[in-house]
Amino acid sequence: MQESITVKQTILIPLFAAGLAFGFLLNQASAQQAAPAGPPSFFAVVDVAQLIKTHPDFIQKQEALKQKMVNEEAKFKARQEAIVNKEKAVQQMQLRAGTAEHQNAVDEIAGLYADFEKDARAMQRRFALENSQIMFDTFQDIKKTLGAFAKTRRIGQITDYRFFDPNPLDPQSVAEDMDQKLVWFDESLDITTFIIYQMYDDRKLQRPNAEELVKMIGGKMPGIQGKNSTATAPNQTPVR
Repeated sequence: MQESITVKQTILIPLFAAGLAFGFLLNQASAQQAAPAGPPSFFAVVDVAQLIKTHPDFIQKQEALKQKMVNEEAKFKARQEAIVNKEKAVQQMQLRAGTAEHQNAVDEIAGLYADFEKDARAMQRRFALENSQIMFDTFQDIKKTLGAFAKTRRIGQITDYRFFDPNPLDPQSVAEDMDQKLVWFDESLDITTFIIYQMYDDRKLQRPNAEELVKMIGGKMPGIQGKNSTATAPNQTPVR
């Protein structure tokens, strides 16, 4: 009987130890699977001004707003000409100053001009607010695009900069260059062109070529992705 107990203990102890070891391994595997990939470790830079200029929705909305402004300005110009013509007609009537008829005509012209100026200011404010909404919507969409791009590439921070060549003979240009918060960076960190392409890809639109991009921004090509970038996007060939 004693031998049977000893045998059982001899068998159970290794089994118990094996169970502990197996449980430890399971816990280790589970911990490894649950462990996060780690914090974002890459940085990138982007020229937000160029993204706004080339944003498909921004371009479309700005064109529509510009056309509305042209139409409204034409209406106001015609309205102003009508007031001027009415004023000239009153002057040709040579009404005697001080008479009721003359005073009524003067008051009418003054009222027309006052209403014109009030409506003109309201129009300017309306267009300013509409333009502000366009800028807001565009920037929010750009931030959304940048966020999606960054999360899939472990980019922890994207910094804005201005891509331009300062003119040493232009004090304003030199001041703008010195005022930039980002003094220097490696070109491989610049994702401007990739984000431009991404905005067009998201809308299933044809990407602009290099010549079209230069025309859009009114200058040189925006930031170009370097060959050794840590944020290379799949299926997107860097433009050199």
